[in-house]
Amino acid sequence: MASFEPQDHGLDEPPPRPTTPPVRRGFLLVLVVLCLAASLVYGIPHMAEQTGYSWESGRSRAASEALAKLDKAGVVNRASELFRMATVAVSPAVVNIQTQRLRHENNPGQPGALAPFGGGPRFDRGDLETVGIGSGVIIDRQNGYVVTNNHVINNADKVIVRLSQGAEVSARVVGADPKTDLAVLQIKGQTVKVAAEWGDSDKLASGDWVLAIGSPFMLDHTVTAGIVSATGRNNLALPGMDESAYQDFIQTDAAINPGNSGGPLIDLNGKVIGINTAILTSSSYLRGDDGAGVGGGFEGIGLAIPSSMARRIVNDLIKKGKVERGFLGIVIQPLTPALAQTFKLPPDIHGALVDEVKPGGPADKAGIKLGDVIVSIGGKETPDRDAVRNRIAEAIPGTQAVIAYYREGAKATTSVAVGELSAASLPAVTEFGFRVREVPTSLANGARSMVFIDQVVRGSPAAHIGLRPGLRVLAVGKTEVNTLAEFEKAAAAFTPEGGLPLRIQFRDGQSTFVTVGGPGGGSG
Repeated sequence: MASFEPQDHGLDEPPPRPTTPPVRRGFLLVLVVLCLAASLVYGIPHMAEQTGYSWESGRSRAASEALAKLDKAGVVNRASELFRMATVAVSPAVVNIQTQRLRHENNPGQPGALAPFGGGPRFDRGDLETVGIGSGVIIDRQNGYVVTNNHVINNADKVIVRLSQGAEVSARVVGADPKTDLAVLQIKGQTVKVAAEWGDSDKLASGDWVLAIGSPFMLDHTVTAGIVSATGRNNLALPGMDESAYQDFIQTDAAINPGNSGGPLIDLNGKVIGINTAILTSSSYLRGDDGAGVGGGFEGIGLAIPSSMARRIVNDLIKKGKVERGFLGIVIQPLTPALAQTFKLPPDIHGALVDEVKPGGPADKAGIKLGDVIVSIGGKETPDRDAVRNRIAEAIPGTQAVIAYYREGAKATTSVAVGELSAASLPAVTEFGFRVREVPTSLANGARSMVFIDQVVRGSPAAHIGLRPGLRVLAVGKTEVNTLAEFEKAAAAFTPEGGLPLRIQFRDGQSTFVTVGGPGGGSG
C-alpha cells in the first residue's frame, strides 16, 4: 500500500508516488510450476508428434531412395520378372475343362463311357448340359495328355477342353484314380503347341514362393501368387474321398477358388510342383468343379497334390491304364505318446504302430511283427500313419524296400519284397459303406478270432449312424461272428433297403445294437 506519512515538501509540489511492495517469491515459484506443467501437457506431445512425423518421413524418403537405386540396378524388375517368366512358361499349357452330361429326361440310366476324342454317341446340343468346370495342364505335347482332378470329370458324358488360344476340343478319359483324385485326358496332339514340365515337390519347404494358374469362376488363365504354407497335410475330410484315399497335400495361401481344381501349382522355375485340388473354407473343404454351385471361396488355405505323387500316378494311368501300388500285408495305427512309452521308444521317435501282420504276406516273410513301429521306408521318413501308407503305395511291386523300425526300444532294419495291392488284397467294402477285417487268434490275446470295422466310407449309411474304424462286430443280427467268413455269410441275408442289424462293441467294452441302412436305421 502507498505511504501517507507526512513528508517535507511544499504545497506546490505533487505528492510522491506510492511504492509497490516486492513480488513474493512464492508467487513466482507457482508461476514457474504452472508453465512447466503446461509444457508437459501440451508441448512435449506436440514435439514428439512432430519428431515422429520427421522420423517416418525420413524412413519413407530413405526407402524410396533405396528402391530407386535397386530399380536403377534392375533388381526390382528382375524380382517381378521371375513371376512373369514362370507364368509365361506354363500358362499356355493350362486349359479350361467343361464337363457335360445328358439331361435327366434323356438319360434315365447311368452315364456312358467316353469314346476317343468324343467319337462315340452323337449328342444333339440340346441333349447335353454343362455340369462342371475345372482346369487342367498339358504335360505331353506330342500325345496331347492333360492332367486334371478326378472329381472334375467324374460321371461326365462328354469333356470339352478349351486351349489357351480359345479353341475347344473334345477329350477322352485315359484313366482316373479316385484314391488320389487325379485323372488323365487326351486331346488331339496336333492342336497342342506347348506342354508344362514336372518339378520336384520333395524340394519344397514352407515359405517358398508358388503360383497357381487356372480358371476360377470361368476366368481363364488367372494367376495368383503365394507361398508354401506347409507340406505333408493328410487325414483331411475331403468330399468324395473315403478313408482309403491317399493324401499328402501341399498347403498354400496362393488364391485358389472354385474352377481352379486340376490346374497347376508351379514354382518360380516354371515347373509344375502340384495339382490344385481343394480349398478349406470356414465351414468345409471344397473341391471346386462347379464355379456357380459351390458356396465358398478363397480364405487362405488351398491344397494341391504334390508332383512326387501326381507324376507316378499319371505315368501309371498313361502306360498301364491303372495305378499299381505296393502291398506289404500290414495294418497300422497312429503312434500316440502313451503307446510310444508302452513300447519303450525314445521320446523323439515318430512313426506308425503295426497293428496286424497278414500271415504269409510280404511283411510277415520279412520278419515284421505286431507291435513294431515303422519309422522309414525306402530311406524316406514316415512320421505318421498316413506317411507309412503313402510310402508303401509308392513302392514299386516286385522291388525290394528297406524298412526301418523299432522293436522293444531297439532300432532294426529289414528288406521286404514289395507285393502289389489288388482288390483281393483287402476285404471288399460292403454296399452299406463299410469294410471289416479279421484279427487272427494269435493277435487276440489267445481268444477266438475277432471281426473289426476297418474302413467307413464318408456319407454312407454306416457313417450316418456313427460307425468308425476300430469298433468290434460281435454279431450280425442274432448270429455271433468271429471270422470274416462268418460275417460275410450272415450279412448276405440282408439288403440296404431292409437294413443290416449289427451288435457293436466299443473300446470301453460296452456294446449295443445298431441298424445300418433300412427305413429307420439307427442305434437301439
